[in-house]
Amino acid sequence: MANAKVKSDKPAILLVAFGTSVPEGRAALDHIEAEVKAAFPGVEVRWSYTSSMIRKKIAREQQLLIDSPLTALAKLRDDGYNQVVVHSLHVFPGREYCDLEEIVKSLQTMQTSDGPVFDKLVLSDSLLHEFNDYRRACDAIAGLIPENSDEEALLLMGHGTDHRALSAFGCLNDLLRHQYRGQNVMLATVEGYPELQHALGDLAASGVKKVKLAPFLVVAGGHAQKDMAGDEPHSWKSQLEAKGYEVSAHMQGLGENDAIVGMMVDHLKKAWG
Repeated sequence: MANAKVKSDKPAILLVAFGTSVPEGRAALDHIEAEVKAAFPGVEVRWSYTSSMIRKKIAREQQLLIDSPLTALAKLRDDGYNQVVVHSLHVFPGREYCDLEEIVKSLQTMQTSDGPVFDKLVLSDSLLHEFNDYRRACDAIAGLIPENSDEEALLLMGHGTDHRALSAFGCLNDLLRHQYRGQNVMLATVEGYPELQHALGDLAASGVKKVKLAPFLVVAGGHAQKDMAGDEPHSWKSQLEAKGYEVSAHMQGLGENDAIVGMMVDHLKKAWG
């Protein structure tokens, strides 16, 4: 019909992170946003955090409201965005990624009297999703390895999980140790396998006297500042120093690593289609 309205595409990208309430951690997220906007000029880019605890803390302490993924998607729909890519910034497809996947699946099939909620709604892969992602991640951390790696080890801190995806970090640690054989590169997690005690055994066997700590986390937030590099007795830094190691800390998240952010943008491009 001559008077029929032609529906125009209105695209948007929803960046979804666990979140951070640490101001210094925002640098990583800002870098990711800048690279995404450069890759998709003119496309609406919005944020949401999966952690309700982080959202509540930011609202209480900073008077800033960050939407949950479901709320952010509802707002995009209300604002007329009908082509949406939900871009996960989670490191691996664990519990929060799976929850996000369920939200997207539900909205993909939801119908209203006007038709589907979104004409296009897709979810990107997490950072470590396919085997090649693990290989690229190993390459991406090469610049963190100390020059005198026979004397100084690199110990990466991952978050870890008790979710069924817990094998992700064991796989990554195995690849790191093979790729950088003899260079004393290893990974442990805060809440899962491998644990710090496993890394301590590897460090003792290596004979190194120094350890460089670095977060394998999107942002160098609370875990990096307290659990990794803090002065409290339970921190990795304190535990290593108690065993006689000289410890330094690299306080930048993965979101500040150009190669890692390049992986994220590639995943977004793949999801975009």
